[in-house]
Order: sequence, then C-alpha cells, then structure tokens
Amino acid sequence: MLFYIYVPIPKGIKEGVKFTTAEDVTLYLLSNALVSTVPWDDCGAFLRFSVTYDADTLEDEINIMNELKNRLLSLNLEF
Repeated sequence: MLFYIYVPIPKGIKEGVKFTTAEDVTLYLLSNALVSTVPWDDCGAFLRFSVTYDADTLEDEINIMNELKNRLLSLNLEF
C-alpha cells in the first residue's frame, strides 16, 4: 500500500512548542515520534505524509495505521 497526503502544519504542541515552518514540524516529528514527513513551505506551510507498507492481512493494515495514529496523537499537536 502507498499513499500521500498533504496537510497544513500544526501550530505547535500543548506543552508550549510553537512551529513556524513545515521544516520545524518535520524535524520535531522525526525526533519525537519517528515519523518522517516531507516539508512543503513553497506555498504555505504543509507536510507531505508518504506511507509505504506491505500488509498481508486487513488486520496488519489496521495495526500499521493505528501505530501511525498513536505516534501522532502522543505528541499533543495543536492545529
């Protein structure tokens, strides 16, 4: 499976970190949740999520997506 999604960057996290560029968010996500994104600051501040994985069953696919979701939710991002 492969998907791309572009999203606006979060404003920061509830604990006080504020983001001004997509590159700031990309570095934060990588170092705090091991989630890699592509920063896109050319026409606003956006992130590109690019997820590629091999899941043999629907259950495996659900588990992979839940892992991504849980990593992102653990950061307390504010939009």
